[in-house]
Amino acid sequence: MSKLVTDLRKLIYLDISRNHLYSVEQHILCNLPVSLQALSISNNALHYFSWPNLTCLGNLSYLNLSVNHLSFLPYSFTEFPPDLHILDLSSNKITHLPDQFLSQAKALQCLYLNTNRLVVLNLQSLPTLLTNGTYFQLLTLHDNPFSCDCYNSGLEVFLRTSHTRIPHLTTAVQCEFPESLQGQSVLTVDLRSCQEIYGGLAFLLSTLFTCAFIALPLLRHLYGWDVWYCLQILWAGCKGYLHPSASCSPKHYDAFVVFDTNNQAVRDWVYNELVIRLESSGYRRFSLCLEERDWIPGLSCIENLHNAVHSSGKTVFVLSNGTRNDVGEATINGVIRQTFFMVQQRLLDEKVDVAVLILLDKMFPKLKYLQLRTRLCRKSVMSWPRNPKAQPLFWNQMRTALSSDNLQLYDDNISEGFI
Repeated sequence: MSKLVTDLRKLIYLDISRNHLYSVEQHILCNLPVSLQALSISNNALHYFSWPNLTCLGNLSYLNLSVNHLSFLPYSFTEFPPDLHILDLSSNKITHLPDQFLSQAKALQCLYLNTNRLVVLNLQSLPTLLTNGTYFQLLTLHDNPFSCDCYNSGLEVFLRTSHTRIPHLTTAVQCEFPESLQGQSVLTVDLRSCQEIYGGLAFLLSTLFTCAFIALPLLRHLYGWDVWYCLQILWAGCKGYLHPSASCSPKHYDAFVVFDTNNQAVRDWVYNELVIRLESSGYRRFSLCLEERDWIPGLSCIENLHNAVHSSGKTVFVLSNGTRNDVGEATINGVIRQTFFMVQQRLLDEKVDVAVLILLDKMFPKLKYLQLRTRLCRKSVMSWPRNPKAQPLFWNQMRTALSSDNLQLYDDNISEGFI
């Protein structure tokens, strides 16, 4: 065909419609006469058209590609002839009009997009002359399955405000989606419903953010320590460490006794009661580790503390209200605090519960850990009785606590897998 019309140097109009063409090769467009002003390739079977080669037809003002099978338009910038006024893409299978496809069609005044498969039409994809046009410009959109939801609300605004001539606007530019609006005009879309949806969503999100901003600090203040402790317990359970019996680290002592060495009353009780009762008397005698007696000179405090905790079967905390600060509040010795952290670390890392607590005072502060410990393993928390007749029972309970595995003394409601 290109050889047929090459010598027709004054050809203005070429109509090759109804020829069952499946494609127009790239070199064919460039071999057409430059004088060509109108080209019609409608009523064929085109699946592809060489858009970049349109620049070879510098005088083209009318291009008709209607009634074909075009479904794809290029997403990149497409150079159009400077005088292209009419582009007919009607009766194809176009589903999307890319934003940059018609951006260089500066002179386009008539665009036929009717009878395609357009669902959403972005106004940025239309040429400037059509979006800000007058009645002399023409745009056909009828017989497309438009979606009448908030994502396509810009189309409804354009149709109401544009001065461009749009045939069949009120009769054939209809909604296909959603089903409740199927068959109705696109002009029936209520933009206020979109504003209500987005406004309600924004109000809900802002309300949730405000409630979280207020509640989180309060919950952290009230239950922060409890949540942290429970999370650590759950994490240790999920990591799946070996059973405590699998631990093969040597134990040189039956128990490490940690107490406030600066409190004379506590010192006297430890050396005159605890050490004598457990190490020097009874049917079973225990080997105890004491800071002042058994720690190795020359090692740092933290090294001695680590060795004492990990080389002892149990760690006994002797607690008292006797040590107070300048404002009268009970304080905890630094060694006791560090020992507590190491014992908890053994619980999390090795699944070994070695803590035994002795409360020397009748009235003791209601610490959260003590309350939790009393619920989980009541037999590992003991109070020194003031009645001398009850003291033999106390020592019997103490021997039982040092001889037994704490996990076996836990409440029945707490499973080993959870711990």
